[in-house]
Amino acid sequence: MFEPLISVVVPTFDRPFFLNRAIESVLIQNYKNVEIIVIVDGYSENTLKLIEELNQKNENKIRLIQTNDKVGGSEARNIGVREATGDLIALLDDDDEWLRDKLSSQLTLINENQLTIEDDFLCFTSLKRYKEISQKVYDQLPNVNYKESGKNSIASYLFETKGLRNIGFIQTSTVIVPKRLLLETPFTKGLIKHQDWDWLLNLDKNHELSIIQVEEPKIIYHSDVPKDSRVGYINRWKFTEIWGLNHRESFTKQAYESFVLNYILLGIASDQSLSKKERWLEIKDRYEKLSLKTKLRPYTWKMFVYMVLGK
Repeated sequence: MFEPLISVVVPTFDRPFFLNRAIESVLIQNYKNVEIIVIVDGYSENTLKLIEELNQKNENKIRLIQTNDKVGGSEARNIGVREATGDLIALLDDDDEWLRDKLSSQLTLINENQLTIEDDFLCFTSLKRYKEISQKVYDQLPNVNYKESGKNSIASYLFETKGLRNIGFIQTSTVIVPKRLLLETPFTKGLIKHQDWDWLLNLDKNHELSIIQVEEPKIIYHSDVPKDSRVGYINRWKFTEIWGLNHRESFTKQAYESFVLNYILLGIASDQSLSKKERWLEIKDRYEKLSLKTKLRPYTWKMFVYMVLGK
């Protein structure tokens, strides 16, 4: 039975309430061969106090690294990986929460597939996401499990759609990979958005990955964090467009055009810094470059309705 030390890498800044919830969800895991590394992007006295309190109760299981200078979330993760002593890395964002059997479920699946640290693999889980925060009602992602999707690349899985919905979803906090892969393909330093997508696409490009998924949800992807503090919620469609073009070779035509619809055109349509006419001209310029098949898709018309209504 493969029972390696798993290093849990948690980047953070100054959000002790959310960080405490994330760390507690690691401490109650039923798989115990774990080390926790918290990397503060900068310096936070509140985080230092929290970790000291948690270590008093938990035999100093948590290592704290403060970068003092701001380095960004990607580099904070990279620092944590370099400091890790485990053979496997489990990534955890400070505002997410693991269910108690998250790690053990992934280790079981890794063993069932006879994978070791010598293999190039990525293991992720489904997740629960708030459907109604006040009543704690959840729905589940991804919409289609990886194996059932039949896709042969991460880009196709993440960005191709079925009806009006993306097929796949791989959230950073669900992922376990061998440490070696993160050393060979680290997170790209300095990205202001799409850090997780960028790493996943680079990992898929650089390695012959075996991708396996625990189909039961094993994390809660929280939505109680202020949206302006989540990088992914900030509308930076111009950056998104450049990022997509830089990764164009990783996309199939269908995946790329779905990406344009979902993340560029809708980003333009919701950009209140532009006038309605400016939004229309920006959308029209990109719409004309899409294939006829994409132009006839329901999602394309949904976007145009969104635009006409002036949302």
